[in-house]
Amino acid sequence: MAKFSQTFLQGLLQPSYQQGLFEAARGLGQTPAIMDLEQKRLEKKAKESELLDKMITTSSQGIAGAQQGDVSAITRQIGELQKLMLGPDVTADQKREIASQIQQLQRMVPGAQQTATTNKSQAIVRAEEALKDPTLDVTVRQALEQRIAEMKKDPDAFEKYNQYKINRWKTEKAQQEMESEAWLQSNNSSIVKAIQESDLDKLDELGAEAAKQNSYEAFQQFVTTTTQNVKTRDYLEQRSIEKTNKPNLNYQDAIDKLPEELRATVQARFDAYKQVVNEGWNQETKTWNEALRVRAKTLETQLQDSLYRMQDTAALTDYRSTNAARLAKEETIQKLELQLEEPIRDIDITRRLNLIAKDPEKPTLSEKETAEIQLQRERRNSIINSIRVIDSEYAETTYGSKDDQNKAPDDAIKALEQNPSLAGDFLKKYGYLPEGFEVTSTEDGAFGGKYMSSEHLKPEKSYLERVRSKINPMGTYTNG
Repeated sequence: MAKFSQTFLQGLLQPSYQQGLFEAARGLGQTPAIMDLEQKRLEKKAKESELLDKMITTSSQGIAGAQQGDVSAITRQIGELQKLMLGPDVTADQKREIASQIQQLQRMVPGAQQTATTNKSQAIVRAEEALKDPTLDVTVRQALEQRIAEMKKDPDAFEKYNQYKINRWKTEKAQQEMESEAWLQSNNSSIVKAIQESDLDKLDELGAEAAKQNSYEAFQQFVTTTTQNVKTRDYLEQRSIEKTNKPNLNYQDAIDKLPEELRATVQARFDAYKQVVNEGWNQETKTWNEALRVRAKTLETQLQDSLYRMQDTAALTDYRSTNAARLAKEETIQKLELQLEEPIRDIDITRRLNLIAKDPEKPTLSEKETAEIQLQRERRNSIINSIRVIDSEYAETTYGSKDDQNKAPDDAIKALEQNPSLAGDFLKKYGYLPEGFEVTSTEDGAFGGKYMSSEHLKPEKSYLERVRSKINPMGTYTNG
């Protein structure tokens, strides 16, 4: 017979212990129901976990798309999250969490669009760099040109691409200016010597070297200023105490011609020199106090040295200023010419259609083309007129007179004759077609932009190219 411990027997007699046994006995009868509830709890937990995994995965893919500039990927993932939110078993808390994730992705769209624009503009640059390879396969070259033309249809990408070109140009010019100034400083004494000796051949030689630095205009300004300085120095030195044994008080005019910020030191030396002259020079007897004469000579030498240094500094400043003015003009024209090729934005075409379309809500293909041509022509006129204000001579030689600026140069017409499919681009760019040509539009009304993006067919050379190479204006202008 089994024996039970005294403690166990006493426990049986306790009410709480008896209640525990009772509950345990009753639980044995309810085990199937408990197991069923547990199964449902586990299934619910699994569904919640699955929903959470889907939400995290979808949101992560959207974030990755944003980082890569893939706006369509973000839109897709937002759609997936919206589907999850509509699920039959989604709780209110879960819906709030999904809604929060959707809002997070929506906030990323503008940044993703900017990233996409940057990526596309960089892709244009890389593709154009690849086109410089002379060994590139013809098929690959054509594919790249087509891809470049397609990417340049994006106004935002094209604008950023143009900004990249301007920044690269400015970097190159900064380096060029450093080299130009270094050249001037190393050749300063040669320029002064050539001026002193009236050696025009040497000046021409130095001018040719300056032109290679694209600084001929600044060189001319420097020569003009230095020539005047040399004349001034000769005049002052011929009248110095060293040469005449008389005081020379003819420095004030040269000092006054210095830039204001350079005058103070020279003026102070001149004032000190004049004071010694007043004390040491007897105007009636035309004689010196010998000690003060020696002092005056020393002060005059110091005065001359200070004046000449400041004159050289002023000449160099003029050189820089002339170059800076030229660069500012070139940069402005560069920016304007880059805008000539920018695509017309859809919003601008829509606004124009509101003015010219019979039914702005349903504009025809012809009306769309007309709106784009009008805008292209108006912008071209505006840009060329702006260039004309900045540099009328350049505008005249590059784009013709104001009456002719809508007319294409001969090489553009020749390109059209060789490839009539360029008619649409020609029409967009110049606002007219030579007799005998017609436009064959694509289904969506786009002209393709191939001519506009092909550097070898570009009818105008850039301002910088013209200045650097001094190429003669290409061709005459004709209305076809």
